[in-house]
Amino acid sequence: MACFLAHVVGIICGLIGMILTCVITSMSQWRVSILAENNGVNNRIDGHWMSRWDGLWTTCINQARLPLQCTSYDSLGSITSDLKAGRVLMSFAVVLSIIAFISSFVGMLFTQCHGENRQGKHCLLLTSGILFNLCAVLVLIPVSWITSNIVKELYGTICAGALRIEAGEALFLAWPTVVFLLIGGIIFCWHCPCNERKENCDYVPPQDQEMMYRVRQKEETPCSYNKVQYI
Repeated sequence: MACFLAHVVGIICGLIGMILTCVITSMSQWRVSILAENNGVNNRIDGHWMSRWDGLWTTCINQARLPLQCTSYDSLGSITSDLKAGRVLMSFAVVLSIIAFISSFVGMLFTQCHGENRQGKHCLLLTSGILFNLCAVLVLIPVSWITSNIVKELYGTICAGALRIEAGEALFLAWPTVVFLLIGGIIFCWHCPCNERKENCDYVPPQDQEMMYRVRQKEETPCSYNKVQYI
């Protein structure tokens, strides 16, 4: 029972991690660039805030009194190397998280107690656990890389009126995503010591079944003998 509850918690954490992985991959708030002019009182340009959101697939311009304008990148040359790597790694993470969730869900559906099905269930759950852990690593690499570059650019800015770069909401949301994926992966990789004898299932090999059938057939066969042979 404890093993089943642990797997339920694992599949819930994996589902949350999969959804968050898809969400942060599609978000445009990975890197936020604020065009600021320090006048000693506040940071404004002509009395209006202006910021640029750089995501993996789109870039948006956010300005007061104007609607949000989002467009795709014109060319790969306009994308930084960390965002390019984030595209590839996050795409793999989305695909693997979906496969891991499907594997864990199918593994939980195996409720029969026969040896082959039991072995297949453990293989599916172990595979999903490995994939969840791999997804956590794939998400962690671009998030750490982009965050490190933002911190370097933030502390490397010397001019008072300059482009200020900050971490976006997608980076903050990525850290709990990694945690959920790791929890789900660790639970499914953890070997639960389920004893087959304690469960209500008795698996009999085919050879033993044939021998038991022959013995039972001999016991049920009526004893017939010839009286002449007996005398």
